[in-house]
Amino acid sequence: MPVQIVSKNPATGEVLASLDATPIETLPALFERARQAQVAWALIGPRRRADFLFQLRETLIHRLDDCADLITREAGKPKMESLINDLFPSVELLTHFANRGPRLLADKRIHLRLLRHRKSILNYWPLGVVVVISPWNYPFMLPFGDIVMALMAGNAVVFKPSEVTPLVGLKIQELCDEAGIPPGIIQTVIGEGALGAALIQNKPDKVFFTGSVITGKRVMAAAAEHLIPVNLELGGKDPMIILADADLDFATSAALWGGFSNSGQACASVERILVQESIAEKFTALLKQKVESLRQGNPGPGNVDLGAICYEKQKATYDTQLKQARDENANFVTGGAFSDDRRYLAPTVITGSGAGETIESLDVYREETFGPVVAVTTFKTPADAIRKANDSRYGLMSSVITRSHAQGDRIARQLHAGGVTINEVMYTAGIAETPWGGLKETGFGRTHSDEGLYEFVNVRHIHSPRSRFFVFKALWWFPYGPYQYALFRNFVELYRRSWFDKLRAIPLVLWSAVQFFKREKRV
Repeated sequence: MPVQIVSKNPATGEVLASLDATPIETLPALFERARQAQVAWALIGPRRRADFLFQLRETLIHRLDDCADLITREAGKPKMESLINDLFPSVELLTHFANRGPRLLADKRIHLRLLRHRKSILNYWPLGVVVVISPWNYPFMLPFGDIVMALMAGNAVVFKPSEVTPLVGLKIQELCDEAGIPPGIIQTVIGEGALGAALIQNKPDKVFFTGSVITGKRVMAAAAEHLIPVNLELGGKDPMIILADADLDFATSAALWGGFSNSGQACASVERILVQESIAEKFTALLKQKVESLRQGNPGPGNVDLGAICYEKQKATYDTQLKQARDENANFVTGGAFSDDRRYLAPTVITGSGAGETIESLDVYREETFGPVVAVTTFKTPADAIRKANDSRYGLMSSVITRSHAQGDRIARQLHAGGVTINEVMYTAGIAETPWGGLKETGFGRTHSDEGLYEFVNVRHIHSPRSRFFVFKALWWFPYGPYQYALFRNFVELYRRSWFDKLRAIPLVLWSAVQFFKREKRV
């Protein structure tokens, strides 16, 4: 009997759908269908593929409100966040890559400084069939960006949405079908971790995985058996540095949205707040006031700021971290408790006892929480803040809040992160033009931007004569002889820094060249 994947509304517990998981034994035929379809898709060229993306954009805009409603029901987030965090960036991604993709994928000429009689170009061509495995927290935008880039580059896609939000994944498939994307170019499979592992065993040309560090390491290990390249976008424990000159109203509002947007269920959430000592007390008091003004509840009937906790298993992480913090006498400024039905965790701010040092050894400060919990500590100097911010096994995002742009820039350039925002927070994952990704245990590879699109192509270097009149035997071909060696040895002297040494080498180069052409024959 097929495995059942049950989609629930996390805010109400309502069963939205019960779906048959994709049988693992059907994957070989599915991949074969993708490979056959991809050949024709690649041949139509980037400009025709861009036309399909424009049509997909029209289809998405036409269905935008339906999509927002579905994301809200299945992911438990406010409808405003479904729009601005998932759907609006997706429209932007389609627009950017449909406009810019053909130019990025055109052949690029390389300037050859020395070999002017020859030319080199970079030629971009599709990987083939790629697998996109996506998480539940941004169930539309995260996979959609990878799918858009994959399609623009000429690939076919096998897409596995999270088993927590399968209906959103199927909606993406429905939109692609309605937009006229040819059959077999995007195929959506539904299932749990075993299905994801089986996808890798079918030897795709690349795997794009977004999810936890633990699962990402498993994906990488499985892919390594077949030398399949992977892009990994994993966890984060992102710091926000707030300097003493910061406007407190601005700083607390930035921390509020950065820490609690999507109920903190984001790898880019602000989970660590580092505040300069002289303003820490005032900052924490104002942040507490703003946190307690947030409206939390079922996002379906009306306007709320925080929705439900989407992933049931993540609640165990909250329990463990909050219990440890209580056991170690950390200060719960606000929050820290679940609702009676455990569908909501009150937005929580925790500081250390005394000067705040205690919290820096706790899991709530060091390990990814992925929920509506922020840990606040203090620092004395900017150098101290940089050290504390970099003291993490993750490296996705960091942010700096200050009135001094120069100081913010100096700090930003010393932070070990894939992205840094100054007087802004978190949202750059939704900018189509800028690269997104991290380092350390956050993973590697980039998505969005020019760099992101190039993750979806092979690149070959084609080197050729400028014309048929420049076809002749190279000076370094066989047979090797003494004047041939002298020619190249003297030529290297022209690379010296001193112009006197360069000028002195010119007669030697000319002499050895004459001797070479007079006395040595090449095969």
